[in-house]
Amino acid sequence: MPGNLPPTLDGGSTPEPPAPPQWAAYTGQRQQRLRTWPATVLAGIAAVLAAAALIVTLAYSRSVPAQSTRPTFTAAETAAAQRQLCDTYKLAARAVQVDTHGADRAVGRIALTNAAAMVDNAAADPALDASHRDAARNLAAAYRTTTAMGSIATDAEWQGALDDVNAKDAAMKKVCGAG
Repeated sequence: MPGNLPPTLDGGSTPEPPAPPQWAAYTGQRQQRLRTWPATVLAGIAAVLAAAALIVTLAYSRSVPAQSTRPTFTAAETAAAQRQLCDTYKLAARAVQVDTHGADRAVGRIALTNAAAMVDNAAADPALDASHRDAARNLAAAYRTTTAMGSIATDAEWQGALDDVNAKDAAMKKVCGAG
């Protein structure tokens, strides 16, 4: 083999490079395996913790009794909430009536917007019964729709919005005993 190597400048042959030790390939595999064990251990711990959390969640959800969806109120609390809603409605409806029959359309739209907010806020009282709450929310929605249609609606659409406000107003008067 030394005869197969090219000659050096001084005429001799180049020495052969030292052969790598036989265990060098094994060391590389061993080092690679050592670097992956922390990730494997962490993945195992994460899986165990996730399973434990799932078991605790399932066990807890079965042991918690169902909550009542609506608290109960006394007749006096319900009557007070209805009176507050109806007083707010009467004030808001009066402002809408006065301000929408004037010459300034902007003032009318402001009155409709304010009335919708006032009636919606009063309808949020949890002591109200469904008929009062639904009538108030429907009227507030009609007020808001009419406000939005004020400058974009055709005459037929505008009349439809006004008819809707009048119908919802009549329903609100009925639940408040004013109509």
